[in-house]
Amino acid sequence: MLEVRIPKMGASTVDVDLTKWHVSVGTSVVPGQILAEVESEKTNIEIEAETAGVVAEILVDEGAVTGVGTVICRIKTD
Repeated sequence: MLEVRIPKMGASTVDVDLTKWHVSVGTSVVPGQILAEVESEKTNIEIEAETAGVVAEILVDEGAVTGVGTVICRIKTD
């Protein structure tokens, strides 16, 4: 199971808003596919899948504020 985390977005960024999910539980993903969008005070980024698999869990709801390094979803890679 691969854990997808909020990446570091700058020295001063601690919390981000998860603004949009592009996948749901059960979605098959491929490397480079956009999973979610997050924004901070200074930037917006798209979080991409690092490997192929199936989204097994979504742990942070769309619209929630969460911290850098937080696991937002898990992808089953078996």
